[in-house]
Amino acid sequence: MKNFSFVFFITLILIFIINLLIIVAWPTYAKLNQKKHSYTKEQIQLLNLNEKDLIILYNETWKNYDKFRFVPFIGHSEKNREGKFLNFTEENGRKVNRPENCIVNYYFYGGSTTFGYNIIDNQTISEYLQQFLGKNGCVYNHGRAYFYSKQENNLFINHIENGRKIDFAIFLDGLNERCGGYEYARQLNTSFDLLTEKPYMMWKISLKNFILTLPVSQFINSVFGSERWIHDENNNILNIESCDSNISLNELFQSRLDVREGICLQNKINCFSFLLLIEGSHGVHNKKLLSKAGKFIDLGYVLKNDKSLSYIDAVHYSPETNKKIAYEIFKILK
Repeated sequence: MKNFSFVFFITLILIFIINLLIIVAWPTYAKLNQKKHSYTKEQIQLLNLNEKDLIILYNETWKNYDKFRFVPFIGHSEKNREGKFLNFTEENGRKVNRPENCIVNYYFYGGSTTFGYNIIDNQTISEYLQQFLGKNGCVYNHGRAYFYSKQENNLFINHIENGRKIDFAIFLDGLNERCGGYEYARQLNTSFDLLTEKPYMMWKISLKNFILTLPVSQFINSVFGSERWIHDENNNILNIESCDSNISLNELFQSRLDVREGICLQNKINCFSFLLLIEGSHGVHNKKLLSKAGKFIDLGYVLKNDKSLSYIDAVHYSPETNKKIAYEIFKILK
């Protein structure tokens, strides 16, 4: 028994020392990683930035990637960011060079392709549309990472309730469409379960959270590149065949489009829903699941004749692609 107690005590001391060392050393390790980027030669050509600016863009895009904030009725949202190439506020969305005063306002809603991950402020779809409109309107980019139609609708409703003047609401859907819930839903549920648990049983939930949040656990997870974004098996955006209660995804998408149409009609807002999925680009989660739904405009044809790279990475569009999409939207709006 004495030997066990001694080993147990030594183990605790070692765990404490290891975690303390990681706490001290990790900031230095993080700073070293901020002095480089992982863009390929092809991506560098598309971005057309020098080495120093590439590092800045990479850090501004990804350093807060796991640091979203919670917004009621929506779930997670981008945190406010202020940088050389990436600027965002919850109030105004991603930066767009708008005129000071506008009679007509255009609000964009969508996922990270709408937000514009891996590109600078003036290369987003919203910014290009602003350039095509000139002084004839103000464009607001309210894209958010992982957002899909249900979250977009809820954000849209929030804006209406807060008295935003929205003349045109433009929704860019497709890639993130899912059954229900949202990214981080399970983690938020766990936190809520802790608050509502019996006082004498809280330790079970908090102990698990404590172990997972230890510096050594997170450092190992970071170094070995384990999957950090854990999707509910019943809500996996990477492999959806059917949803809860055997409701097909296209039926859910259709119902969300119907709700959106009703809100727009009631509030006299011109709404346009665009499907941005491009053939052969998004695995099992493609047009076959959503094409049966109506009341949207399919922009898949935009890249039909492309001979150069259309994406800046595996998911997000290149600046030139964003410009093409913006021009198609501009023509439809006209």
